[in-house]
Amino acid sequence: MEKAENKFEIEKLRNVIVEYKIPMAFDLQNCIKEGDEGKPFLVVVDNIPARISIERIYEFRYKNESFQVAPFSKIEEDRGGTLSHSKVQIWFDSQTFNSDRIDKNIIEIIPDQFINLSIEYINKFIKTYKNMTNEYWLRPIIQKDIFNVQYVLIDTNNNKEIVSILIPRHQTVQFNGGKEFKLDEEIEEYFRASLQSNFYNFRQELILNMSNNFSLGYYNVALLQSVTIFENFIYSNLKTKLSNTKLDKIKKKEVCGCMVGISEVCQRGLKEYFDVDFGSTEEFENLKDNALKYRNLIVHGELLESIDKETCEKGLKAVEIAIDYLVEKIFHET
Repeated sequence: MEKAENKFEIEKLRNVIVEYKIPMAFDLQNCIKEGDEGKPFLVVVDNIPARISIERIYEFRYKNESFQVAPFSKIEEDRGGTLSHSKVQIWFDSQTFNSDRIDKNIIEIIPDQFINLSIEYINKFIKTYKNMTNEYWLRPIIQKDIFNVQYVLIDTNNNKEIVSILIPRHQTVQFNGGKEFKLDEEIEEYFRASLQSNFYNFRQELILNMSNNFSLGYYNVALLQSVTIFENFIYSNLKTKLSNTKLDKIKKKEVCGCMVGISEVCQRGLKEYFDVDFGSTEEFENLKDNALKYRNLIVHGELLESIDKETCEKGLKAVEIAIDYLVEKIFHET
């Protein structure tokens, strides 16, 4: 961490500027440097505004001595910033300092409390840009995307204090003593064998997609996927244990032949054919309250906002615990 010596007075703090690079670019004019033709963007989160300035950096990621790509070039679906990426600045002022999101007493000592806050503003910027341009491949920024952060603290006399951090606290860099990283031998052996198989593990793909969406902050999508994983687990296992006639009796209503919900399958069907009263267990109550309830609200259009991280995490955990219970009591998966 490096600090520049100056006459900066923290008591007169006017602005905090957070600057770092992100692995994507936007078709917007630069607005960081003096003389840039673009204008900064005002982004409001929870009624508190912050200013975002951007600079597009044209830099071919796979350049070599014999081949270069000219600046002002781009490709569709540049998911990893192959031809260009961005430098971003997020400007905060007293409206942020005076909110309950920031501890003013430790701004100078621990400026990285602004990281998560800056990500919220950048992600609203990205989401809005994506919706306007239909560039569906753009994704939210997470902490793991961010290295080499510069904080500029400016007081009312325009004195500055600059704090540069190459590896922020949220990054964990693994070192391997000068040796290459490699898979465990058993995992690599299984990996090699799987390359020669046609087996398609749909549930594992759902689990990985759910985990990725949770990491990216797509909490509604992650929760919907978790319930889909549970339903896939239930029906795929029932199919191996019951005849088609019995399976239809669990899945469909006798009167109309239409499908019943997963709750009825859990409460009536499992008890009827396996003598396991899953519907009366704590595991099912947690599943119903923490996952199925929110799934229904989202699917039926009653919940239009995103659930928060903690709510999503509880739902995902409830699904995991319910599956573990049913594996132990009924399905005995290997």
